[in-house]
Amino acid sequence: YVARMIHLKSPRKNKPFVAVDCGAMSNELAASELFGHAKGSFTDAHSDKEGQFQQANGGTLFLDEIGNLSYENQLKLLRATQERKVRKIGGNSDINIDVRILVATNDDLSASVQRGAFREDLFHRLNEFKINVPALRSRGEDIVLFANYFLEQANLELKKQVVGFDNEVTDKILSYHWPGNIRELKNAIRRAVLVAQGNLLTLADLPSEILSPPSRRADPLRISTSQTDLKALAESQERDAIEKVLKQVHYNRTLAAQLLNIDRKTLYNKIKQYGIEG
Repeated sequence: YVARMIHLKSPRKNKPFVAVDCGAMSNELAASELFGHAKGSFTDAHSDKEGQFQQANGGTLFLDEIGNLSYENQLKLLRATQERKVRKIGGNSDINIDVRILVATNDDLSASVQRGAFREDLFHRLNEFKINVPALRSRGEDIVLFANYFLEQANLELKKQVVGFDNEVTDKILSYHWPGNIRELKNAIRRAVLVAQGNLLTLADLPSEILSPPSRRADPLRISTSQTDLKALAESQERDAIEKVLKQVHYNRTLAAQLLNIDRKTLYNKIKQYGIEG
C-alpha cells in the first residue's frame, strides 16, 4: 500500500506499477520473472517472455521481500540498477529500461550484509531513502480506520451493505496482534462481510484464528501427534512446496518438475498421492 501510494503520488503515476513477491519464487523462476527469457533458452520456453522490468518500463517496480533473492539474482539486479539495462535469460542483447525501483523487507538487511547473505554493494545502491513502516498491532486506533476502509471495499466487491462493527468486534480488532499485518486484516474483514447476516459485523463473523489465536509459545505437553510425526511433517511440507511451484508456473508440470529437481513421472505420482488439483 505504501509503495503503490508513492507511485500514485509521483510523476510516474500514469505508467505501470508492477509488484513482485520475491519470497514466492525459486531462484530459476525469479530470474525469468524479473528479466524475462528468450525462446528456447530452456525446456518449455516456447516463446519470448517479457520480464517484470520491461513490464514496468517508465513506471515503478516494487520488489517485496527483497532479502529472499538469491545471490546470483542480486548480482543481476545490481547490474540493472547501475546500467539501467537488463538481458533476458538466453538473450544476446541488452534492453534499456527506465524504472523506479521500490523494495520492502521484513529482514534486517544490514545484518544480512554482515552474514554475507545480501550483497553490500546492492544494499547501498537500494538504500537511498528508507521508510520504516510500523507493524499493524502498534498503530493503535488507526487499525479501526484501516478496518473501515476494507469494510467499504468488501461491500463494493461483494455487493453487501454492512455498515460497521459492533463493540465486541471493535475491541477484538484492537486487541488482536495481527501477525499477518495489513493483508491479514483485509482478508479477515472481507471474509466477515461475506458471511455476515446483518448490517453490523459481530464476533460470529470473524475467523476462528482471530477469536481464539494460538498461543505464541506451545505447551510441550499439548503438542499433537501430527506436530511430532516427522513423516507427516515432511509430507505436508512437500505437498505445500509442490503446490506453490505449480501455481507459480501456472500448472506447467514439465517446468514445475525442473524447478523441483525431480522427473515428471515423480511429480505426477506426487500430485496423485497428495490429491493436488489444478
